[in-house]
Amino acid sequence: MDFFKDLEINVPVIQAGMAGGISTPELVAAVTNAGALGTIGAGYMGATHLKQQIQRVKNLTDKPFAVNLFATNLENFSADIAGMQGFLNKFRVELGINSGDEIVKTNDYLQEKVYVIIQEKIPIVSTAFGVLSSVLIERLKQHNVTLIGMATNLDEAKQLVEAGYDCIVAQGYEAGGHRGTFDVKMLPNGSDIGLSVLVQTFKENLSVPIIAAGGIHTKAQVNGFLAMGAAGVQLGTRFLIAKEAGTNDAYRRALMKAKSGDTVITRAFSGRPARAVANRFIEEVEGSKIDTLPFPIQNELTKDIRAAGKEFAIADLQSLWAGQGVGEIKSEETAGEIIKSLVDLGNGMLGQSENNAPAQLIDQ
Repeated sequence: MDFFKDLEINVPVIQAGMAGGISTPELVAAVTNAGALGTIGAGYMGATHLKQQIQRVKNLTDKPFAVNLFATNLENFSADIAGMQGFLNKFRVELGINSGDEIVKTNDYLQEKVYVIIQEKIPIVSTAFGVLSSVLIERLKQHNVTLIGMATNLDEAKQLVEAGYDCIVAQGYEAGGHRGTFDVKMLPNGSDIGLSVLVQTFKENLSVPIIAAGGIHTKAQVNGFLAMGAAGVQLGTRFLIAKEAGTNDAYRRALMKAKSGDTVITRAFSGRPARAVANRFIEEVEGSKIDTLPFPIQNELTKDIRAAGKEFAIADLQSLWAGQGVGEIKSEETAGEIIKSLVDLGNGMLGQSENNAPAQLIDQ
């Protein structure tokens, strides 16, 4: 089995499913048309929005693309938010927006989104933050959907494989955005395993294809991980400043100014550990000593501030997700130019992983 070729994908590169409007239909289609795998970041979307996004991508490409989901229940309700909300109100005063509510409620549309994915005949689904339920996995498998799961340690990877996932993304500590770590109560800052060690560990213990993710931004890195036996690579940060991405101008400027040592792991924005370019919001929330609320409550509390930061072009009040490779990314490019810089398109697929055995665990 050659993982990418079997999916009719010519280039062993996946554009990460970045949620929150970054993965525009134009970006997903441009990546896909360049021969790689584009991904709709559907984590926070409702089913109707997802359907609209899928149809817009289909209008721009006839090639296969993926949808990324959060494999966790986003439905939550809390009235115990006064401390954090009171602190956040100082940012709202500064921005001239309304004070935060006294209660917060979040909704989960996972079941409905899976229905849309099946209805729209999406061939590939990737997930983060856990394992889909056996019911949803069976439903997707009945419709020949390939499942890609993100893992930050071997235990998580084994859970995904045992549940029936076809491929594992090894998310190293270097990766930008949310850590895919399943249990953030046990690991509050997420797993801290570097990508090279993680890929090697997965290769030695799993028999499904492995995708390397975390801090990758050069052809040399891509070649290195393919030589290690990875089936391909996944990139997020490099695509954040693609011309087709939904990244706002203030965010883009902050990324192009950032140095590789400027990123930190923080729970300030969402309640889950995530790697971002350090800014004033992170410094002041963490300096307040007020406990951040769990995901997705904290994420909902900060949403209006982040939106206003975007509207008013204030990078210091936005979640500037970025991996450790951000310091080497200095200019905007098209998605096609990014793909071309990572692989030798003249040779088609780069390398073939020896880690393309049937989807099962190797006996220990």
